[in-house]
Amino acid sequence: MNSEKLHDWLQVVGMAAIVVSLIFVGLQLRQSEDAARADMSQGSVVIAVEISALMAEHSDVWLRACAGDELSESEWSIANNIYSRWVQHNFVSFARHNSVEIGFVKPSDFTDVFAANIHRYPGFRQMTSSYNDWSDFGVRNDDNSIKRRYGEKIFERLSELEKEEPDPKSDITWCGSR
Repeated sequence: MNSEKLHDWLQVVGMAAIVVSLIFVGLQLRQSEDAARADMSQGSVVIAVEISALMAEHSDVWLRACAGDELSESEWSIANNIYSRWVQHNFVSFARHNSVEIGFVKPSDFTDVFAANIHRYPGFRQMTSSYNDWSDFGVRNDDNSIKRRYGEKIFERLSELEKEEPDPKSDITWCGSR
């Protein structure tokens, strides 16, 4: 074999090796991405369990807060703590699902449940009114921000629900839950 043919064959083998290595890198990136998505989902589940545990631990306060009953200052503090954690987790879950499509539910499920709770539970409405400074989420607030879209979706759904009477027989224990 002359040196030109050997050179051509070595170039073909080199190119094939490059293609194979790029495929391998692509597979590794996909595995890393899948692992990161799984970690994010796991973290979200852990936070949801912690919030549910808080709701259960302080169920008497939480249920009275959702119903709009009179609360002492310390009870109001507990209810607002649960509420703010729930709202932040709900928003982060909505934002994550919108940006990287990770989660078990559709983005509208986050906004629909929020709107339904505002509509159904007078105390939830009161907590929402007192917690209406959305700057706590630490996200930019421009015309296209996820925060703005989140709020719009909630209030669009709420305006639809407000055409209906709240169901007084609805289960108060679901206040804040999905």
